[in-house]
Amino acid sequence: MKKLFVFLLGLLYASHNFAQVKGRVLEIGQKQDTTTVPGVIVLWNNSSVNTTTDENGRFSIPVIDSINELHIRAIGYDPQVLTVKDTLKFITVILKNGINLKEVEVVYETTGTELSYMNPIKVETLGERSLMKAACCNLSESFETNPSVDVNFADAVTGTKQIQMLGLSGQYAQITKENMPYMRGLANGYGLSFIPGTWIQSIQLSKGAGSVINGYESFTGQINTELQNPETSDRLNFNTYVNQNGRNEYNLNAKHRFNEKFSVGLLTHMSFNPMKEDLNKDGFMDIPTGRQYNIMNKYSYNTGKGFEAQFGGGYLTDSRTGGQFLNLMDSTMKSNSHNSGGIMEDTAMLYKIGIENKKWELYSKTGYVFRKKPGTSMGLQLSYLNHDQNNTYGLNHYTGLQKTFYANYIFQGIIKTTDNTYKLGASYMDDNVVESYKLFKYNRDEKVGGAFAEFAHNSGTKFNMVAGLRADYHNYYGLFFTPRLHLRYALNESKTVFRLSGGRALKTANIFAENTALMASSRDWVVMPGDMSMPYGLKPETGWNYGLNFTQKMKLNYKDAYVTLDLYRTDFTQQVVVDVDYNTQQVLFYNLNGPSFSNTAQLEFGWEVRKRLNVKTAYRYVDTKVNYKTGLLQKALVSTHRAFINVSYETKDKHWLFDATLQYNGKKRLPQTSSNPDNYQRQSYSPDFYNVLAQITYLAKIKKSELNIYVGVENALDYKQPNPIVASDAPFSKYFDASMVWGPIYGRMLYVGLRFKIK
Repeated sequence: MKKLFVFLLGLLYASHNFAQVKGRVLEIGQKQDTTTVPGVIVLWNNSSVNTTTDENGRFSIPVIDSINELHIRAIGYDPQVLTVKDTLKFITVILKNGINLKEVEVVYETTGTELSYMNPIKVETLGERSLMKAACCNLSESFETNPSVDVNFADAVTGTKQIQMLGLSGQYAQITKENMPYMRGLANGYGLSFIPGTWIQSIQLSKGAGSVINGYESFTGQINTELQNPETSDRLNFNTYVNQNGRNEYNLNAKHRFNEKFSVGLLTHMSFNPMKEDLNKDGFMDIPTGRQYNIMNKYSYNTGKGFEAQFGGGYLTDSRTGGQFLNLMDSTMKSNSHNSGGIMEDTAMLYKIGIENKKWELYSKTGYVFRKKPGTSMGLQLSYLNHDQNNTYGLNHYTGLQKTFYANYIFQGIIKTTDNTYKLGASYMDDNVVESYKLFKYNRDEKVGGAFAEFAHNSGTKFNMVAGLRADYHNYYGLFFTPRLHLRYALNESKTVFRLSGGRALKTANIFAENTALMASSRDWVVMPGDMSMPYGLKPETGWNYGLNFTQKMKLNYKDAYVTLDLYRTDFTQQVVVDVDYNTQQVLFYNLNGPSFSNTAQLEFGWEVRKRLNVKTAYRYVDTKVNYKTGLLQKALVSTHRAFINVSYETKDKHWLFDATLQYNGKKRLPQTSSNPDNYQRQSYSPDFYNVLAQITYLAKIKKSELNIYVGVENALDYKQPNPIVASDAPFSKYFDASMVWGPIYGRMLYVGLRFKIK
């Protein structure tokens, strides 16, 4: 049985913080309002295992099997002792006149986004309150009210949205789902729309070099999405949404706890987009019609004695139809008949867009905590993905099939005390991708095995360090190393925090999946191989990221405020250049010859102006340049300047929530079109523009249930990019290009929704 038990552990994973007692320490003030208490010492009786609460009053401490007395010590309060009977329950400690209440329901104000002050890696956590600020129908729309991530339309015909981080496209950020790889391969094009907003419990966002534990692919940062957990989620959560374009969605999450050890959760999603609209009268649907069915089943098992398991699977089918339709063409052809400069075509041939995605996946995360060895645990992640994609762009057809197996083993321990911890592990990935586009046919099977080590040191609350190193062997690229380092130094009781980070990254360029927007054009694809033994004949992308962060916590007019400054640079040593400037009728893919870098500086300020009235402002400067065949140029479709202000207010009775966001988008360089006929040329730069989003939410609580009704608007100023499609009247000519999108396509969008929860 012992051998069988060890074997099963080798097939399962648990994250390093399994079997941890978690809680929060708060104080009830004279006005009966609650405030968090940071810097509180939490320790097990008669042991050296201890921790301190962070800036949000939260703590997490490893379980010790033989000890159940937890001591709470804070300056100005009487020492408290808790008897922990259930290590799985979240503990809320309230300090008031020396009285310690073990189980209370606490309601406290939050802006929805929490900044880490104690972690060497600056992490922004977007919680449920943050996701409620906008419609957040899926992951791609969850960053609309966050200044660190840009959200834009990828093209003018598929309705797909893409993100940018630190001045680079989303594929350079490592996007994970529950700390397992997610946005890889075929998912790069449409994967952000495959995670419904109501499935999301929280999003952790960190810039720059990340941890080596999760892999070697993070250039600009890590975005991890935690889905609703069967152990902690609501028993029932129903959401429905409809917008001005007729898009309607239905989400139902449910969970059931069979006993204290075993629980199950079900996440479901259906969405439909039935309306064919052409508001700009170019003959093309502004947003494609389509439907998505998405389901995930999650299971959680916890013995309470050191062994915990999570496993499940999901299935998705997503279809979209767009392009030209006869009922959209009548008014367009009438207006074009008076345009002598246009290139007229046979109206019998229409340019159609068809996007089909089918995906299923299985995963497991389980592990074991050595209860007699504090801070020591081990585990393994496993996942398998099958993704089938079949797309049509006019006369061009793209097919892709991806099969990916992933495993990641972690062992964590301490050196004498919890101030010195280490993680050792190994990972393996088998990524098989078969693709076909036009005359191109590629079949690559990446097999990567690696090992990693990470050491963390804490010197009280002043200094923290995390140093990591990976060594991976790739069947195409051979042996390569990934070092990462994070340093943190704090002053004034962690109110003034400095952070430094640096690290290397490597990834395979998925030239088709990462550039599906360019398929919606008549450009000829030209791949210029440098080494035919590599995927697509192109070398891997490698680079370094360096970062500096300063965060200052303060009081303004007796209210909490903060200011943070981020400075980051990404330097590519190798890159697959996507060149749309050399020839307007071509897109070239070749290995970098010369410099390629991105410099970003972001200043952010947040302040609780009055009780429950919060303001967040930010400004970002981006300088991203690539050495193309025509020289060193600013990367196209990236704003050099961007500003942001978000205002949120909650009424005293907590029934009404108001939120508004103003975004300023500076001008963007556009790919050159000077060789086109005059009426198919575009300016060298786009104009700058503003975007306004707003939402009002009514919240009612009835015993253990909660009802939310919300109405909102996107692009309230009704700003639209004029003529987003080049040669829309001649889609089969060599000038057609729907990929040069720099602004909103649809215009003002009103929406309404309803959320119902049973706790």
